[in-house]
Amino acid sequence: MKLLAKLSAIFISSLLLALLCCLLLGIETQPLLAGRAIMTAEKIERAKRVFSQNDPRRLRTGSIVKVMLDQEDLNLALNYFANQYANAIAGLEIEPEAVLIKTTINLPTTPFGEFLNLQIALKQTDKLPELDYVKLGKLRLPPQLAALLLKNALNLAQPWLDFQAVFDQVRRVKFEQRRLFITYQWQTNLPEKFTGNLMSDQDQQRIASYQQRLTEISVTAKRSLDLSQLLPPLFQLATQRSQNGDPVAENCAVILVLTFYVNQIQLDKIIPDSKTWRQPLWRQVNLNGRDDFPKHYLISAMLAAYAGTPLADAVGLFKEIDDSRGGSGFSFNDIAADRAGTRMGELAVANAQRARKLQAFLANATERDIMPITADLPEFMPAAEFMRRFGGTEGLAYQQMMADIEARVAALPINQN
Repeated sequence: MKLLAKLSAIFISSLLLALLCCLLLGIETQPLLAGRAIMTAEKIERAKRVFSQNDPRRLRTGSIVKVMLDQEDLNLALNYFANQYANAIAGLEIEPEAVLIKTTINLPTTPFGEFLNLQIALKQTDKLPELDYVKLGKLRLPPQLAALLLKNALNLAQPWLDFQAVFDQVRRVKFEQRRLFITYQWQTNLPEKFTGNLMSDQDQQRIASYQQRLTEISVTAKRSLDLSQLLPPLFQLATQRSQNGDPVAENCAVILVLTFYVNQIQLDKIIPDSKTWRQPLWRQVNLNGRDDFPKHYLISAMLAAYAGTPLADAVGLFKEIDDSRGGSGFSFNDIAADRAGTRMGELAVANAQRARKLQAFLANATERDIMPITADLPEFMPAAEFMRRFGGTEGLAYQQMMADIEARVAALPINQN
């Protein structure tokens, strides 16, 4: 037994040493890539158009579909998510029958360097691509080992997503110059395989607690509610639950529940089991006397809390540009609600200390604490008027108006806390 234990200890020590050596060989002094993903309104509009053209929800189960994706669009998405979830920069190069994915992860400064550079080469087959090679810095990994590491990395990054269920639907992936073609068979029940695992059991329990409190409020309320009537009781509950819990996770749950409620979206979109929960009564929710402001405010807060501020900013701006092309028109007061909500979402998840301070503040907050005055801001501008008065989003007048909005948001009591 002693000999077996000693051999096991030697094996584990050797394995750890080998992994450490691999890691050190992967660290370099120069980045493979530089530059962050910049989400602009125009890029989001293009992504929306691509999705609309290939929206699988219009398909019947069993339908075979072929989708073409451009290298530029894939680069934007890959770079954005690498930046958000791994403090990394990523990109890809698509050639006929092959694709090369490059990633640079920024590390704390070490004697060996501060960049972990990764290259993944895939080669085309009759169905799914196969690994050609993987390079970690100067080290080239065997394909079998690389495949195992990548599989574990994907499961660790998105444990809720059943990658095998996705791969099973794919019939072929084809690489051409700067373009990728995916042929897949759509199954209408495919999203259901993921939605139940989008959140951990603990997160679902958190959300259930706030949904129950929201239901109690909605049942006793009149026809409409002010957002300032919903924030205090839910953040009072968050304060209580955070005494022995994670305040950042509690804040995220509150923001999600309020966002879904204000936009009248059922939680079963992400938590199927919520169909069995007691449901709140839909009430109109107002902010500054308007029912559109809470939607802007909370959607931006949720995007900031869950996905990072660059996307929240761009989505808010895209909404206004989209409105100016035939909807309600470009509205700077909606932008103010977007920016105020984004800032609240940032504070909610900044760190445990700030999260608790925000809970204490919102537990007694009024409308004037969280939302700036907007009645004097221009709104309902068609695209032509917006261009004439402000020169578009690149114009000096637009930049001055945005600076004024930022100053108003910064001066709010919530941002002084």
